[in-house]
Amino acid sequence: MRRTKSLCGPCRATIQIHVAARHESGLTQAVLADLLGKPPSSIAKIELGERRVDLVKFIAIARALGCAPEKLFVRISESVPE
Repeated sequence: MRRTKSLCGPCRATIQIHVAARHESGLTQAVLADLLGKPPSSIAKIELGERRVDLVKFIAIARALGCAPEKLFVRISESVPE
């Protein structure tokens, strides 16, 4: 099993919310990647904290998960301490 990089708390929380949303949608990494037109390794790297997601990709991922991007953003922003 791969070890993830040492991530800051908010980064780790963001990844956990992303993974939870994917699980809630019932999608595997491979299916999500296919919906996005990307290789499965791209989703794995995001979920391992090896790759960051820009805003455009965040919106695409949220939509592929069947989530409103703004609702997913709220979930993430609530996990970030002030």
